[in-house]
Formats: sequence, C-alpha cells, structure tokens
Amino acid sequence: MLIKTSVTEVQVYRAGATVMRTGKAPLTAGRNVLYIAGMTQSADSGSFRLKFPGKVRAINLQVVGIDDLKEDVTKESEKVKKDIADLEYQIETNRLMLKLRQQNANCSGRKNVTLEEQERMMEALPEQLLSIHREIDRLEEEKKKLEENLEDIEKDEDQPVILAELQAEEAGEVPFILQYQEQASFWAPKYEVQYTDDRSPLEVRMKAEIVQRSGEDWKQVKVSLYTGNPSASNEIPTMSSLQLTLVEPPKLRTRAKGVGMMAMRAAEDGCAIDEECVEDAAFGAAPSAMMMNSLKMEAAEMSEEETMKAFLLPNARDIISDTEGNIADLQSFTVKANYHVLTIPSVDTHSYLTAEIKAADWPLPPADAAIYLGDTFAGNVYVDPTQDTDLLTLSLGQDERLTVSRTEKPKQRQDAFLKNERREVSATEIRIVNTSSEAVKVLVKDQVPVSTDKAIEVEVSNISDGIRDEESGEVCWELSAEPDTPVSLQIEYKVSWPKDKQLHTRRTAMRTKHRFCPNCGCVVTGKFCPECGSAVPANEK
Repeated sequence: MLIKTSVTEVQVYRAGATVMRTGKAPLTAGRNVLYIAGMTQSADSGSFRLKFPGKVRAINLQVVGIDDLKEDVTKESEKVKKDIADLEYQIETNRLMLKLRQQNANCSGRKNVTLEEQERMMEALPEQLLSIHREIDRLEEEKKKLEENLEDIEKDEDQPVILAELQAEEAGEVPFILQYQEQASFWAPKYEVQYTDDRSPLEVRMKAEIVQRSGEDWKQVKVSLYTGNPSASNEIPTMSSLQLTLVEPPKLRTRAKGVGMMAMRAAEDGCAIDEECVEDAAFGAAPSAMMMNSLKMEAAEMSEEETMKAFLLPNARDIISDTEGNIADLQSFTVKANYHVLTIPSVDTHSYLTAEIKAADWPLPPADAAIYLGDTFAGNVYVDPTQDTDLLTLSLGQDERLTVSRTEKPKQRQDAFLKNERREVSATEIRIVNTSSEAVKVLVKDQVPVSTDKAIEVEVSNISDGIRDEESGEVCWELSAEPDTPVSLQIEYKVSWPKDKQLHTRRTAMRTKHRFCPNCGCVVTGKFCPECGSAVPANEK
C-alpha cells in the first residue's frame, strides 16, 4: 500500500534542513508492508527516520524506487492515464454525434419526412448542437487538468519511496512521522540598520532569507531557523609543529641596459619610485534613493540550544520551491554607537558617515546589512562581529556636508656634504570646509612614510597636533568642523638617506588577508563562514 505524507514542520539550518512529514497508515494486527512516499530527489536518503507509536515495531526499512513496488500497488499515474484515455474516447464519441446531428439535419434527400417534421428537427437542432459543444468543452477541460496532474504525479513517482515492513499489535489507522535531511535548502541572515541622528542608537532588524530548491512547495508549515550547520565538519583540529629555518637574503640584481630617460634621471637624483595601485577604502556603495518599507512582521521567538541559537517563526507559512527566498523577521534591537564623519583624503577626498560600535553589542552572525538614513536607502555593508577586534566601524553612506581637499607642495631636495647624505622635505595641507548649518564631528586620517632601514631617517616636524602611529605611519585627527569655518591641517616631514644610495619608495596596498571556507569556498573574514556558518580557523603566521 502506497501511503502519502505532507510536510508539517521544517528546521532550516545555514546549510540544509530537517523536514518532518506526517501521514496515517491503516494497519492490520500482525505483519504489514507499506510503501511511504514523500522524500525528494535532493533529500539525503540515508538520513530518514520513521516515528510510530510504541505498539508498532519495524521489521525491515529500506529506500526503493517506484518501479520496485509489488504488483498489488498500482501506480497513480497509470490510473490517471486510463482516465485520460476514457475522456479522449468520450470526446471522440461526442464529436461523432455532432457530425451525425449535422448530417441528419439535411432532409433534402428524404421523401418520407414531412415539412412539419423537418421544421421540428430544425428548431431542436441548435440546442442539441450547443449541448454537444458544451459537453466537448467540459471533457477537454477535464482532460487538460488530468494531464497537468499527470506531470506532477509522474514527478512524484520519480522520488524515492520507503519500504516499511512493520509489526503491529492491533489493527487501526495509526499516525506516523517521516523525518529526513533536505540538502537543497538554506537560510541567510539579512540586516536592516537605521540611523536617526547622532544622539540616537542604531536600530537593527535581523531578517532571514529562506531558500529551498527541493522541487516541492512547503505549504503552511511550522518553520524554525538554526544558526548552526549540520553539514560542517565535526573533526577536532590538530596543531602542526612550529619550525624555524634560515634563508639566504636575495641578491641585488644589476640594472639592465637601455633604461628610459625618466629612469636615468631618477637614478641621478637618487630616488626611484615603485608604487603599487592602492585600493579604494571599502566604504560601501554610493547612496541611492529608495523608500524603506515600514511594514513589520511579528518577530520570531529565540531560544538557546546546546550548540546554536534557534528562531521559531510565529506563524505557519508557505516556503515555495525555486524562488528568490522567503523573508521573515527574526529579531530587533538597538546598539549604542559613536558617530563621526571619516575622510581619508590621500585615498579619497569624499567623506563618509560612520558608526563605531562594540563587537560584543552585536549578538548576531555575520551578514550583509542594508543601511537607511531615516527612510532613505544609503547602500549595503557587510557586518562581521566575529572579527578579531573589539570595535566595529560601519559605513552609513557618503556624507556631502564636508568639502575636503589635499594639496602636496613641491618637494625640496638638498645634499648635506658633511654628512654625505641627501635630504628631502615634504609638506602637505589638508583643508576641510563644513557646508552645513551644524557642527560636524570629523575623523581625518593621513600618513607619513615609515623607514624600513636604519640608514633612512624620517623626521616629522609638524602634524598639527595629530596622533601618529609609529609603526604604520598613520596620522589621525579628531575635530569638530564648525559651519563655514575652514580647518587646515599640516603634514611636514624630512627624509634623509645616504647620498650613494638610491631611495626606494613603495606604497603597499592595504588588503585583507582572505581566508576561504573549506566547506563552500566562500571568502571569510571572521571566525565563521558568512554563507554556510562553518567555523574557519585563522591563517597560520
């Protein structure tokens, strides 16, 4: 006997889902052989579990195909095909009747038909023909529906079936549960971050995008979302030995002949430039006009499981297969933030409104966040509270209240003959103008070069009371820009190096050391993969 089941509950993980289906099995006392349908092609066939009341025991359980069913189990598709054939016969019969009615209406060759009989036949003919046409239309429509159902039925019959040989103590219709792991399903967190003003905390809404591609629509099911990933490796990491070795320093190569005129002049001046392309700061996309949808759904109920968090969605819902995703509200909270406008004019003269928050105040997993300034969409950023940092800096979009310029004065070079060295003096001015009507809190970043050789000396003479990082050379200013009051910041420094040496200037790009998830290959910046939730160890140094 083939028993059908329906999905009643799903537990969706960052990768995969646990599907629970229910059904009723008519059992006789003693031995019973059932064929239970419901599993999909994308399901893990080795993960199924059947749950029956205590008075029912399993003798044999295995996964088979529809073609392996015994002869006493008739395929539903065969029944539907027979019904379609019957309808085709009825349609053909009605069309034949229609043709006969039309032929009988021609009384020109009949001598034994009176004029009155002909008139009665002609009066009844339209109604008869209309009735037959309506019957043909009804049969065609019924046939069309059966053909559409046949496609779904044949698709279902291609799915695996569970052969269950059971022993029941007593007869009766017994409810049961079929549970298995669905591989073609996942959910991903999404955030909405709303900024109101500099005195208010950030308002954060965590949403979930639920996707399933099982080929079956889950209609009105109970949905729970788990932050973990059951498909992630459970192996305990091992620690490799730490080894030390010596390497030969690279030998200096002689300059090739035929260098260009510019390179010759640079060699004569004692300064050669090898400058790499510096990436723009990752401040997010430019703002675009878009009104935020203020409609809110009921939030999910969160619980702490043994190894992960769970979100129980409040209402039964439809999770349609092969769509862009079902959106659900999970949690809302506020987080305190320190706001300022950031500008790094050596890279980009634009300014960006930023929020600095404590990583511990963001209790949710890494995900993309849509930023809203009031009701205006300002772009997307990636929030990763699992990074090895205490503070997170979020870009809230480009800020047009400031006009920033950076001017480098011509470098002055001179030779110190007594010390046998060359000196180069550099001066830069940063100018900031606040074009708004209110004071703006600004964080300005620039830099001075850093020596990697004892023979090269960098002497900083003026940084306008900025804070300098000796290791990286970064200079920071925190200031308040008043309306229509220009702010001028000066950077002046002197570089000295041996006259018989060539100064090599190299600007290195500040790039994040990417790590990749061993499970799905996604780029990882924190402790966990943003795509599948797997734990990813840090890079070895």
